Amino acid sequence: MKGVGPKTVDYIGNLVGRSQVAVDVHLRAFAADAGVPGLKYEQLRSAFEAAAAVLGQEPGGLEHAVWRFTSRTARGRGGAVGGL
Repeated sequence: MKGVGPKTVDYIGNLVGRSQVAVDVHLRAFAADAGVPGLKYEQLRSAFEAAAAVLGQEPGGLEHAVWRFTSRTARGRGGAVGGL
């Protein structure tokens, strides 16, 4: 559907009970801070999914934890998220 990208699909998946990673600016900033900048959406989603598997966590749960951590960190930096 025009205007609906992979992030929207993944986000809606989370809303309907699927555990997915919806990569946004917060997850991109976290990855960049971890030394993994510039990955395409699918690559970054796969990296977070692999990390969740290694940690024994649901992908959506890891995504939410990273999002909350990074959004709080951004407020502490005056709103800038990882320079993005």
